Order: sequence, then C-alpha cells, then structure tokens
Amino acid sequence: MKFRKFKTSEEEKEFFTTLRKRVYKKLENEYSKYGGVAFWFKGLFWITVSYTAYAFLLSVDTYLTFWVLYFVFQISGLLIGFSLGHDASHNTAFKNKQANQILHFFSFLTVGIDPLLWGLRHIRSHHLYANVEGSDIDIDKNPFLRLAPSHPWSRKHAYQHIYAPFVYMLALLHSVFVGDWIYLFSKEYEWMRKGIASSQLYVRYFLFKILYFSLVLVVPILFSEFSIELIVLAYISTSAFTSMVFVVMLVGTHFFDEAEYYQPLTDELQSSWAIHQLKTSCDWNPNNKFARFLSGGSNCHAAHHLFPSICHTNYNQINEVIEKTTSEFNVPYHKKSLLEMMKSHFKHLKNMGKLRAKEEKGADKTTGR
Repeated sequence: MKFRKFKTSEEEKEFFTTLRKRVYKKLENEYSKYGGVAFWFKGLFWITVSYTAYAFLLSVDTYLTFWVLYFVFQISGLLIGFSLGHDASHNTAFKNKQANQILHFFSFLTVGIDPLLWGLRHIRSHHLYANVEGSDIDIDKNPFLRLAPSHPWSRKHAYQHIYAPFVYMLALLHSVFVGDWIYLFSKEYEWMRKGIASSQLYVRYFLFKILYFSLVLVVPILFSEFSIELIVLAYISTSAFTSMVFVVMLVGTHFFDEAEYYQPLTDELQSSWAIHQLKTSCDWNPNNKFARFLSGGSNCHAAHHLFPSICHTNYNQINEVIEKTTSEFNVPYHKKSLLEMMKSHFKHLKNMGKLRAKEEKGADKTTGR
C-alpha cells in the first residue's frame, strides 16, 4: 500500500469549500447525518423480503419453487448490505460506533463477505485513492481482467469484454471463499489490518463464516426436503446471479471509459482529494427514486465519495448541488443512465484489451496528471 499526497490548487480548494457550504445549507433544515425514517424503512423492507423467502424455502416441496425462493433470499440479502451495511461501515446508521459495527456485521450475513475486512479495505484504501495503482485495492491486478492501463496485457484480454460477465458471476463466491482469507492472512495487507487486534480479526472472521454457512447451507440441508447436491447447486447458481446484480450496480461507477486511472511516478497526485473523487466516479440515474432505493445510494457515487459521512438517503438532496457546482467551476462530473454506464464499462474493457502495456508507458493517464 502506497500512501499518497494530494496537490490542491487555490481554485480546487475554493471549489470544495463552496460545495460543502452549499450542501450543508441545502440540508440544514432536513439534514441528519445518520439514518432516518427512509433509511430504516428500506432496510427493514429488504430484511422482511429476504427472511420471509428464507422461511418459506424450508417448507416447499418443489425444487423450482425452492430455487426461486433461495434466489429472492440471496438477492434481497445483498440489498440489505447495500441499504444498511454500507452506511454502517461509514458510521452513518447510528451515532454510536459500536452499534454501527453490530449492524454492519449482521447486515452482511446474507452476503458472506467478512464485514470488518471489507470495511477496512473500503475506507482505508478505496475511498482515499480510487483508481490509483498500488493504493486502491479495488484496482489491484487480477489474472482475468485488465482494468487499468498500468496492468500487464496478455492475448486473452482482447476478448475480456466478451468473457467478463462470466468472471463477474464468480465475484461474490471468490470474495467469500478466497478474497477474505487473503485479506486476513496475507502479509501484503498488514497495513490494512493495522490497529485491529489479531484476536478480534480472527474471532470475528470465523464466527461470521460459521453463521453465514449455517444460514445458507447447513439449515437448508437439515430442514428442507432436498438433497445436499441440489441445495449446493441452488447456493452456487443463485450466488452467481446475485453477483451479476452486485457487479452491474457497482463496477461501472469507477471502471468506465472516461474515468482517470493513475500510476503516479511520485507519491503526489496532481489534483485535490475532491477533484480526484470526481475524476474517478460515475453516477447512474442519480435522480431516480427506484435506483436509489435499489442500490442503497451507490448510484449517487459522486455524493458518496465526496460526503461519505452523510447517510445515503440524503443524497437525493445534494445531487443537484454537486452537478451545479461542478458545472460552475468547470470540474468533471460524470452522470449516465445505468445502460450508458454499462456500455461505457464494456467499451473500457474492450479498449484495455486492445492496448499493450509497453505502448502505454508515458501515457498521461498512468502518470497521475
């Protein structure tokens, strides 16, 4: 992990100062930093859907019905994480930090990704240095997809825009079975775990995994009418479809064609923190109520990265302020429909599949301009 410094010009400083004043003025009458009625209504709605489906799947006698209910349980379980867990990781659900940790733990239980490890890498890495090679874990090199100009090229990448959906179907399962284990034990990520006692990390990790696998596999095996093989098949297949939904809502918010990707030659980035967030984030349908309800505010990605300490149910109040202020100061603001964002993402994948790493040395986007 490389720690970076942001270079802030007077104009960029004035932009963010103005934006912050306007945002907090906009919210001064309605503003609550923490979760309000809309936040809890949405969270309880998805909890009800998920665990109602779970209760029914234990008593049905046809496999198709079992599979459909298992899928509803999985997908709405993911939306519990979007609606409650994400905010809890940023301590915006409750004023009490411990209460946020408890909510974070249980709201990720239907997803299976260790909430503590996810929260550490999300806040200590991604939120600081989005799309910066060596600093943002989410842009780390992987053996399947070339996501940034600084990543090495191989012949298979010429087809990555075709096979990417199949990779994305494995994203959640990879995180559950492989990713968490690496983040917990690899010396490469000691910086991420710094300040957290190893005993706490290990106890929470194994307790979480025991509860998760008991919920998604052990209880259905013990109490439903179907064989172990069919239940495991349901788990794997519904996890794959759930993973696709997860990726569709998130992957294009940073990996889109117009985004900036950085491999700085020094430890200094050539813009302020706020401008950096805008250069590397994309909103999709930010003013659509249903999109916000479904995505837990992740469709308002600029608002989330600029104001992570504000609960996502307030983003609808500040999207217009962000768009107006960025236009006034002539700084980047990327806004698309969901379909446009996904088209831009696959265009980016196709471009990354065409370019060889050797041809890109010295290119602007890899120097952190």
